[in-house]
Amino acid sequence: MGPADEVRTAVFGHRAYRPGQADAVAAFLAGRDVSVVLPTGGGKSVCFQIPAVHLARGGAGPTLVVSPLVALMDDQVGALRARGVRAAAVHRSLPAAERRRAMAELPGLSLIYASPERVASAPFRRRLSGVARVAVDEAHCISEWGHDFRRDYGALGVLKRELGVPVMALTATATPRVMAQVHASLGLVDPVCVRGRFARPNLTLSVEHHKGDIARLARVIALLDEAGLGRRPEAGRAVVYAASRKRVVAVAKALRAAGIKATHYHAGRTDRARSAAHEAFSSGKSPVIVATTAFGMGIDQPDVRLVAHVQAPGTLEAWAQQAGRAGRDGGDARGVLLYAAGDAVTQARLRGSHPGAAEGWRGLQDVVYSARCREAALASWFSGEPAPACGRCDACTDASGVRAAVAGARDRLRRAQADREQRARSDAAVSLTPEQLAAVVAFVDGLRKPVGRGVLAGGLRGSRAKPVTRARLADVPGFGALVGVPQTAVIRGIDHLLTTGRLARRGRKYPTVWMPDKRVRAVRKGPPPVAPAGLTAALRNLRKREARRRRWKAYQVFPDAVLKAIVAERPETPAALLALKGMGNKRLAAFGSAILALVQEHAA
Repeated sequence: MGPADEVRTAVFGHRAYRPGQADAVAAFLAGRDVSVVLPTGGGKSVCFQIPAVHLARGGAGPTLVVSPLVALMDDQVGALRARGVRAAAVHRSLPAAERRRAMAELPGLSLIYASPERVASAPFRRRLSGVARVAVDEAHCISEWGHDFRRDYGALGVLKRELGVPVMALTATATPRVMAQVHASLGLVDPVCVRGRFARPNLTLSVEHHKGDIARLARVIALLDEAGLGRRPEAGRAVVYAASRKRVVAVAKALRAAGIKATHYHAGRTDRARSAAHEAFSSGKSPVIVATTAFGMGIDQPDVRLVAHVQAPGTLEAWAQQAGRAGRDGGDARGVLLYAAGDAVTQARLRGSHPGAAEGWRGLQDVVYSARCREAALASWFSGEPAPACGRCDACTDASGVRAAVAGARDRLRRAQADREQRARSDAAVSLTPEQLAAVVAFVDGLRKPVGRGVLAGGLRGSRAKPVTRARLADVPGFGALVGVPQTAVIRGIDHLLTTGRLARRGRKYPTVWMPDKRVRAVRKGPPPVAPAGLTAALRNLRKREARRRRWKAYQVFPDAVLKAIVAERPETPAALLALKGMGNKRLAAFGSAILALVQEHAA
C-alpha cells in the first residue's frame, strides 16, 4: 500500500477506491492534468483531496480548489477539518479577519477553497504562488453549453498560465463535447481522462406525465407519504425541485399544510434565510426541502431517499445531477420526474437565448417522450456510446405502462396544438369595428404617459397583469373597453391606427404609443418635492440610507420590531430609546441621535 493509499484509509476511511478514483489520484500525483467525469455520488472530491493531503504532508504546498457555492465549500472544509485535515475557504460570507487568517495560514494548509469570482482577482492569485495543484470543481460551468454557466469560470485558464501546476477538472454532468471545451478553456495539456459509469444500482429513475401543477403536487405528497418522508425522522430526507421561485414557495407551503416538515430554498432569499433552510434540512429539523437549482450542487447528504421534480429541469444534465443526489449512502432511493406539457413554455422562458441549454432540453425531451431505459439513456448521453438497460427504472419494469403514458401525452400535445391553431385562425378573422378603434384612441388620449403596444392592449382588455398594473391603466377611462376581444386583434387595431396616423409611436429602442402632436409631460428636473411622511416612512428611509452606506442588510441597522416599537413608544431620550427591546448600546451609539431627531420632527 502506497503513501496515498495510506491517506485514503487512515484519513478518509475508505478501504478501496470507487471506479475511476484510483486512476485520477495516480495521474494527479504524477503531475498530469486530469479530467474527471463521475456520476453524482461517485466520489469526485476524493480524486483531489487524497493527492492534496499527500502532497501537503510532503511539503509540496496546498491544493487550490475552485468551487461555485459557499455552502459546498463550507461543507467540504468542515468535513475535512473533522478528519484532521488543515483546510480553509475564502469567500464573501466570511468576516474579513477570517479571510486574512486563512491566507496567512496558506503555506500550512492542505486545501484552500475559493470561488471563481475570488480567483478572478489578480492580487488574490499573486498570493497563490506556492500551491501544488489546482482542482476546478463543477467544471461544466465553464462550457458555453453548460446549464449553470458562471462568467468567471470562463477565465480560469489564467491559473494554468500563471501558476504552471497540474490542473484537475471535475464534473458529474458533461458530454464529451462539453468536456472538450472545458479542456481548452482551462489549458489542460494532454489530460488523463477518467469517465465513470453512470449505473447506480440503488437508484430507481422514473418519469410520470401529468396534466398540471395540482396533479403533480398531489403526487409529490403521495410519494413523500409512501416513504414517510417529512413525517418519520428515521425515513431520511427528500429534495423537491421546482423551476421557479414562485412555485418553490407554493409547493413548500402546501407540503407544510399537509403536515410534512418542509422548508424551501432559492436564490432570491436572504443569505440568512438560505442558511437557515440549509441548516434545517441538514439537521433533520425539516427533512424535506423544496428548492430551485440554486440548492444542492455538491451538497452531500447521504440519506436522501427521494428527489422529485414538480417541474422539469432545464436540461438532461440537470436531471442527472439532481436525481443523483439521492441514495449516496447506498440505500434504496428514487428519482421521479413529474412532467407536464407546460414545462416546455416555462423552460423556454428561463433559458432565453442561452446557446447550450436548448441542446440539453432536447436531450431531456428525448427521455421524457420515450419508453427507453432511463439509466441507459443518461449513460449514452454522457458517454456517446450504447449502454445496457438497468432493469430497475419504470421503462424496464413497466414498459407497456410507460408506452401508454407517452402515447397519451403525445396525443394531448397534438390536441393542444390543434386547439391553438384553431384559436389563431379564429382570432385572425376578428377585426376591430370603427367604434372599437375609436375606443382605443380615446383610451390612449386618457393616458398619463406613453405605453407599449402589449401593455396598451392589456389595458383595453381589462388585464390585471403586472405590467398593466404598474402602468396604473385601471385608473384610465376606457379600461376594459375591449374585454373579450382577442389580444392579436387589438394589437392589429393599434397597428392600423399607427399606420393611418391616428396614433403615433414614441421612442426607438422601446417604442411606445401616444397621441399625435400631444406633448408628453416633461420629467421634473432636480430633486422631487418632499411629500409629507409619517415617522414610519422616515425611519424606513433612515434605515435604507444607513444600510446602503454600510453595505448592510436593512434589518442589520434595526429590524422591523424595533421600528414598530419606536413608532409606538415615541422615545424622547437616549435612555427611553435604549429601553426598547432589540435596540442595544451599539445601535444607540450609531443611530440614536438620528432616530431621536426624527421622533421629535414627527412629534405632532
